[in-house]
Amino acid sequence: MVRFTLLGPVRVVMDAGDVALGTPQQRGLLALLLLRNTPVPIDDIVDALWGEDPPASAHSTVRTYAARLRHVLAGGGAELRRSASGYHLARNGAGVDADEFDRLVGTARESRHSGDIAGAATALRAALEVWSGPALGGVRADFAATQRTRLEESRRAAREQLFDAELALGRHEAIRADLGAAVADRPLDERLTELWMAALHRSGRTVEALEAFRRLRTGLHDQLGLEPGAELQRLHQRLLQGDEAVGEPEVTASRPAARPVQIPPDVRDFTGRHAEVDQLCRVLTEDGGIPVAGLTGLGGAGKTTLAVHVAHLLADRFPDGRMYLDLRARTGRAVSAQEALGSLLRSLRPDISLPGTAAERSALWRTMTAGRRMLVVLDDADTSEQVEPLLPGCAVVVTASRRLLELPAVAWQRLGPLSDQESLRLLGEIAGHRRVGAEPDAARELVTACSGHALSVRVAAARLLDRPLWTIRQIMEQLAGDLRAPVVMHEDCKIVDEPIRRAEARLGPVAAEVFRLAALAASPIRTVAEVTAMTGLTRIEARGALEELVDAHLVEALDIDTYRYAVLIQAFARRRAEQVEGPDRCRAALAGLSRRLVAVA
Repeated sequence: MVRFTLLGPVRVVMDAGDVALGTPQQRGLLALLLLRNTPVPIDDIVDALWGEDPPASAHSTVRTYAARLRHVLAGGGAELRRSASGYHLARNGAGVDADEFDRLVGTARESRHSGDIAGAATALRAALEVWSGPALGGVRADFAATQRTRLEESRRAAREQLFDAELALGRHEAIRADLGAAVADRPLDERLTELWMAALHRSGRTVEALEAFRRLRTGLHDQLGLEPGAELQRLHQRLLQGDEAVGEPEVTASRPAARPVQIPPDVRDFTGRHAEVDQLCRVLTEDGGIPVAGLTGLGGAGKTTLAVHVAHLLADRFPDGRMYLDLRARTGRAVSAQEALGSLLRSLRPDISLPGTAAERSALWRTMTAGRRMLVVLDDADTSEQVEPLLPGCAVVVTASRRLLELPAVAWQRLGPLSDQESLRLLGEIAGHRRVGAEPDAARELVTACSGHALSVRVAAARLLDRPLWTIRQIMEQLAGDLRAPVVMHEDCKIVDEPIRRAEARLGPVAAEVFRLAALAASPIRTVAEVTAMTGLTRIEARGALEELVDAHLVEALDIDTYRYAVLIQAFARRRAEQVEGPDRCRAALAGLSRRLVAVA
């Protein structure tokens, strides 16, 4: 049976020994598939391996790497499979050292929670022994730096937890040298210095413990403009006062941490999304590593609502705090990483003296959150460059309009429309189930016109509440008139249009033109060939534009050549076509479509 290693040199080990893996980029593909453990689209693979400057032959090169890896893995149990859009490595029971590390860290956590400190220490020692060197050795792919940071941070947290457990067991002599080496490697890490000071004091070397505090305070002041935290300063005072209790093992229990609770209130009418809730909960509660979940979808789809709902569901799993930060991409003035880090750091320590640069703030933020059972929601993110410095040393949920591909550690989930049943239930929760039940056919037509868009359903329900004497049929007829109107006048429709307008504004010029013109025909379904007839683009250009619309959540891909608009989005795009392209261009597009349909009839 084959075994894979990621926590050191990337290797494939079979019964006969190591297998040659070829080029660093080929190793990178293997590492990426192992880390994702899910089908990876080929475009994501290209982005991960080469970043913003892939070679022209990137797709064919990936196929070549995949063919070679398939040959390497033959007979070992694991299987490299081609999925509809990319590749997936089916492990079929094959071992991965990163999984073993995560399992042992999870065992240690359970042992510690049950009071079995010795069992926790044993599991943590075994977890650290899984490592054979710096993570992802031999990989030079573009994604590797972020992944190495994540994996090494998990290793560092496990080592700190082991030191803490060993001190709690009174084994200060055995770990004193390792603690000293760890402090030398991370001289500004307050928790490591705190543990080292305790170990030195218990070994009868209190003077050295006080000197360790002096060095840390000098380093923090000179490099970051900070003073040591209150917990460390209390330990320092106790040592100065000769407090004998510092020598007791119980002192090494994890120090209390600030518990910020900033999550907005959960909505009382949260409806449906059972699969999405389950998946998000699973990602955030998986043992080992630092879970990073991402939600994408059209504005108003309910990304924030889902993230907040799950944050409330999992409150008991994150006793050290639940933080929330609105990054405000939708406003057109997204919060800078430096500004965001300042807000996050002040939430944990209000009296903090903030470092001057984003890089220093990011390092301090990760240090302050490492090992804590906290959840951070980074809502409405703009770019990878904005988010990457904000990723903490604890669980995080990122919401964004599109996948931020430069963040390969994020487990992304696409939030699509509500089902008809979910939409009906949400309409009833807000407007009243009795009122909805009295006109079931009209209610179904209304939610169909809302296209499963959560914001649109809420707006329609609010309109019903505001007009208690109107029937649902009358509301539906008014909405139908709004959808046909060349210019939206009703404030409700402007609210619904706004997220679609933001998504359109982020499109490239070719995709934006396709978005508008392809919506002109009555049918919501459009093929690549029809778009070429309407726009004059080549098939490659038309497909590329339509795929950009899929990424922006403005159309749905039915198959490789066929795409579909939602009712609301098509109505918006039609209005925009008249406004932006003009009547002559719109007539020409429809004439091109007519010629195409006649030709294939």
